[in-house]
Amino acid sequence: MLIAVYGLKFHEAIIKMILLFTFLFNLLEAAYEGLYDRGKKTASFVLEMILKVGVVIICLYYLSGYRFLLYELIPMWKVFLGFVFVRWLVFDPTWNIARGVKWNYYGTTKLYDRIMFELGGFGWMMKIICGIIGVVFLMGWS
Repeated sequence: MLIAVYGLKFHEAIIKMILLFTFLFNLLEAAYEGLYDRGKKTASFVLEMILKVGVVIICLYYLSGYRFLLYELIPMWKVFLGFVFVRWLVFDPTWNIARGVKWNYYGTTKLYDRIMFELGGFGWMMKIICGIIGVVFLMGWS
C-alpha cells in the first residue's frame, strides 16, 4: 500500500521500518548495558555485537543504492526528535529489567533520576506522551 508523506508516495513498509529500527536499537542498547551492569558480560557482548552489526548492515544496504532516503520521507528534525522521544520512553524500563531491578526504578545519585523520582506518575505520563509523539513523528503523520 502506498501512502503520501508531504505529497510524496512511498510504500508503507518503509515508514514502518523506521519505527521498528528505532525501537529495536534502543531496546538492544538498554538490554546490553543493563546485562553488563548485572555482571552478565558475555550476554552483554553478544547483544552489543548484534546491535553494531545491524547498524553496519543497514548502513551498507542504504549506501548500496537502495535509496532509503529518510530526508525525502520525513524531515530530519522529526526523525531526530522521534528517535529521542521513543528512546526516552523505552530505554529506562528495558535497562532496569536487564539489570534485574524493578522496571520503574530510579536511582538517587544522578540529577535526572532524582527529578524523575520526584515527578513520580507525572514523569511517566510525560514519557508516554513524548513516546507517542515520537511514534507519530517517525511514522510521518502530521
